[in-house]
Amino acid sequence: MRQRAKAPHPSEGVPNGAQGRKAAVGSRRTASPVDRLADLGATQSAFPEFIEPCHPTLKKRPPDGADWVHEIKLDGYRAQLHINDGKITIYTRTGLDWTTEFKAIATAAEDLAAHDAVVDGEVTVFGKTGLPDFPALRRELAKRSSPNLTFQAFDLLYLDGYDLRPVPLIERKRVLRELIGDAAGTIAYVDYLELEEGEPVYRHACKMGLEGIVSKRKDAPYRSGRQEIWTKTKCTKRDAFPIVAFVEKLGAHPRRIASLYLGRWEGDRLVYAGKAQTGYTLTAAREVRERLNPLIIGKSPLSHPINKPKATWVEPQVYAEIDYGGVTDDGLLREPVFKGLQDVSPAAGKPRPTTAPASIRVPRANILQLLPEAVVPSKEELANYWTRVADRALHFLGGRPLKLVRHIHGTTFYHKGPLPPIPSEVHQLRIEKREGGAGVRLWVDDLAGLLGLVEIGAVELHPWAATVDNIEHADALIFDLDPGEGVSWAFVVETALRLREFLEAEGFKTWPKLTGGKGVHLMSPLTAKMTHNAAHAYAKRLAQQFASTDPDRYVTSAQLSHRPGKLFLDYLRNGRGTTAVGTYSPRARSGFPVAAPVTWRDIERGIRPDAFTIERPPKRRAVLASAS
Repeated sequence: MRQRAKAPHPSEGVPNGAQGRKAAVGSRRTASPVDRLADLGATQSAFPEFIEPCHPTLKKRPPDGADWVHEIKLDGYRAQLHINDGKITIYTRTGLDWTTEFKAIATAAEDLAAHDAVVDGEVTVFGKTGLPDFPALRRELAKRSSPNLTFQAFDLLYLDGYDLRPVPLIERKRVLRELIGDAAGTIAYVDYLELEEGEPVYRHACKMGLEGIVSKRKDAPYRSGRQEIWTKTKCTKRDAFPIVAFVEKLGAHPRRIASLYLGRWEGDRLVYAGKAQTGYTLTAAREVRERLNPLIIGKSPLSHPINKPKATWVEPQVYAEIDYGGVTDDGLLREPVFKGLQDVSPAAGKPRPTTAPASIRVPRANILQLLPEAVVPSKEELANYWTRVADRALHFLGGRPLKLVRHIHGTTFYHKGPLPPIPSEVHQLRIEKREGGAGVRLWVDDLAGLLGLVEIGAVELHPWAATVDNIEHADALIFDLDPGEGVSWAFVVETALRLREFLEAEGFKTWPKLTGGKGVHLMSPLTAKMTHNAAHAYAKRLAQQFASTDPDRYVTSAQLSHRPGKLFLDYLRNGRGTTAVGTYSPRARSGFPVAAPVTWRDIERGIRPDAFTIERPPKRRAVLASAS
């Protein structure tokens, strides 16, 4: 019997969804655990025919709340195990009898023949990585008999004369676990995790390379068909892969592609990565075909030839952006979907695997400031983060012109100058630049806009202290407490509290924001808007006046030589087009901290400047307390 890799314990933040339970052997018609569930809704019933399965509804993010439990989504074939008077039948999701194909599972189910039961589950094979591997499952099914098949049991629909479908899920799972037992084996129990937030479970599952998670209402009965009481959230990755060949759409006029063959680099070797057959619009299929036409060659560019008789081979100079669910043991992409061509020059050299060629550089005209030490999250991580916090973040970021920190072609930088093609969900505002001439600033007002910024490589968002409907007038003053080398965090906290009192004496109500770096921003809303020049002059006067109370420890000069051992009271965040990192914006730093609104009570308790990350964002209560 093939044994699986040990599953992570639920305390590690991942649902122990693949932990096995070997079938328990008992005497027939002994006291069944289902007898205890009659008063919970289990009903006496004759043994059923095939039951249409409950199918989860696909969602972009998992549900939150104490009413939900979360399981690992297993990559395999849905199956229904029937045991009736010792006869074992295994059905596919559509009701076909595949008992012969799943012979190893049927044999293992003989240990349960003391009971009549209907068990819902997934047939899968665990690959070399210890994770479910669908291509490996297909290979095993091609054999006459395979000992490597496993049945991952996640629901119990019938047991010993009782229909359990009316019983709450959590009780059905408990009885199923009692029935199957605790040892790993061919028939295994799928456990669950109870967390009030589903997102950490989902992210952890994706990091492990799993297909995703299934979330289920723990008090719900079992219902056939597509249901909202079960939801699935699938892990998706996105990378760029060199196109090595295409398949022509037969009879198409004008000509267009039907699919693409992809490669990936392993050092100096170009190996086959799979075939992308979906994701093409009619326009894209034509444009890609014309883009590849001058690159057609007579033989495969792969280091190890493969037999693809329909392929038209091309030089691997054009890269496709591909969404995919994972990578198989054979190194092939699972469920690859074409999303577009990467903006890469055909003259570029070979890249590192799944990245743009190293020789591609961001035009100097687009770089306001390079950030060579930056560490950035993936687009998937950013999209997941914004999906979680958009309703809170847009209170601070929505409807404001934005300066962007972008990451493309391996380079992280403050953007200036011409913009790439902008998704329609991201709005563009034409402005008169301070130095003269016209410019464009981007702004967003919903989640779709935030995700559109992710698509163009935006990592950090730095909003103006003004709204798009009145960009010439500031609506807040910003004071950045930036500690120099040798300045303790305790002194930053002390200064923040003193500066609050100072500003209150000037008539300002303030709230604090952690920067996700090493300092604090004091945000002072303006009850009466003023021009940016006036706001700059006012902030400068206030900062200098406060600094004069202790000139040995405070400085208002940005000159680095003046700052060691002192705290820089940075008023330069005020002014037309001058920005500070936005509330809820991620930072391009190790651990991916976020700029977070906090309460003055948090500051008094000494909360750290990097207390929140994209995995641990601030809660709504902090937002309301800070913005009030």
